[in-house]
Amino acid sequence: MPFCANLTLSYPFLSSSHVFFLFPVMAESAWYSTRRSAGVTCAAALAILGSASALFVWGSLFLEVINAPPDSHGKHLYESFPFTLFLMFSVPLFLIASGIRTGIGLFQLKPWARRAALLWAGVALCFCVYFIAFRPFETFFIPEHFVSELESFKQLLAVSLVVAMFPVSVWWIFFFRLTGVKRQFEETAEQASPRN
Repeated sequence: MPFCANLTLSYPFLSSSHVFFLFPVMAESAWYSTRRSAGVTCAAALAILGSASALFVWGSLFLEVINAPPDSHGKHLYESFPFTLFLMFSVPLFLIASGIRTGIGLFQLKPWARRAALLWAGVALCFCVYFIAFRPFETFFIPEHFVSELESFKQLLAVSLVVAMFPVSVWWIFFFRLTGVKRQFEETAEQASPRN
């Protein structure tokens, strides 16, 4: 037909109505996907996955403490040490929640998330250096004589934390101070400021 001959299958024609309504969402998602580097994406995913793993381990330990049998006086641990159990519940939960929120902020290239990641890395590196310097035998040597299950678990947990956190903390401290990485978060802040 005559009027069909003048129609061209171009991008503006096919998406003239849909792109008008979806343009803000598409632009925002495309901006984040193209501007965020692979290193930042990997760090954000690592923060979320690490926090989720810590939540699983902490929940298992906390349930074991809650379900522990009573002592000789018939009292459970949460009855004998209520304040200690409250700290054991609230402090790790807060740290895990902040780790997950930091990972989400890194995905969104929030400037505060980069600073939070540097803070996390600094604290983790100080913990690892302290543990290696002042408790080297518990970190690198497995005792040949018999020790209790609690001591073996504490040593295994300490070694696991050092092995997991030391390389990640060193990587984050150097990575999030790079000029190209800092520019990604600064551009996000500049992009969000005109909207406000």
